Amino acid sequence: MPEFAAKVTLLKTGAVLSLTLPLLAGCLSSSDNNVNDAVGIAPPTVTIPFKAMVGSEPVACGQTYTGLGTSGTDVTIADFRLFVHDVKFVTDQGEEIPVTLNAEHPSQNSRVAQLDFRDTIGCETGADANPNFNDAITGSAVIDPSVSISEIRFTLGVPADLNHQNQADAEEPLRNPGMATGMAWNWQGGYKFTGLDVWPVGGIVRPSNTEWSSPKWNVHLGSTNCPTTVSELQAGTSPEPCGHPNRKEVTLPLGALALDAFAVQLDYAELVASSNLGQDDGGPAGCMSGQGDPECEQILPKFGLAWGEAPAGSQGVFSLVELADE
Repeated sequence: MPEFAAKVTLLKTGAVLSLTLPLLAGCLSSSDNNVNDAVGIAPPTVTIPFKAMVGSEPVACGQTYTGLGTSGTDVTIADFRLFVHDVKFVTDQGEEIPVTLNAEHPSQNSRVAQLDFRDTIGCETGADANPNFNDAITGSAVIDPSVSISEIRFTLGVPADLNHQNQADAEEPLRNPGMATGMAWNWQGGYKFTGLDVWPVGGIVRPSNTEWSSPKWNVHLGSTNCPTTVSELQAGTSPEPCGHPNRKEVTLPLGALALDAFAVQLDYAELVASSNLGQDDGGPAGCMSGQGDPECEQILPKFGLAWGEAPAGSQGVFSLVELADE
């Protein structure tokens, strides 16, 4: 069957925002040329690109990024993955329009998507291309042409009911071993919502312990203080809410960007701008979401999450940027 592209024009504070929506023609005849009719026949497909950056440079395996953090550390990428769910468009009236994820996409199911920016397997230099590389969310959304879209909204992390399950039986991209290999803690703790890991050149030292060292500085966002034990989960007990769920709802204003010309950007350089990547003062290397981990004092607030006595605030690492023509 032929495929049509419906151009939905949305007026917003004088600016014209356009979204090109590919539609399956279905049973359309040649006389069925009304856009509203077409939108009623099939939900428009939506693609939301994501960009992983280190300052002005895109994330890539094998590349050295210089001068990061408070000590100007040089690093290479070890891992760069994250989970996202509950994606929505938001109108200028505050109405949320959900994006239904395309469960046929290999990096998604109907509830959650994995974004994987490693261009080679294991981020190893000289390795084959990573078959799980994914830098976009795909789905569908029904957007009334008369409304104005002002924001994009999503939640960073894995939905609570999927986070504490038998990972070996989970639906991809949550299966471990599988696409979630290296992105899971354990059945009780669930998944790492982010695996943003680097190898600092020269390694990591701990001033309080001269015998301690680590080759990798990690940013593992995930739920902590989860009271239900693994044995209870195995017995069928429903998990209780974790003390620190650490799921962050991110809302990004569209501004003057067109709906068919933006990308969601994550800036690693901004994430670690207040951190010393060549040093670790306690706990696991880097930040693994622990409220007592000194490195998390700088990292969790960057995601807009609470740490210690500091309340949750606004995140500062995700933004919307114009998607350049390629």
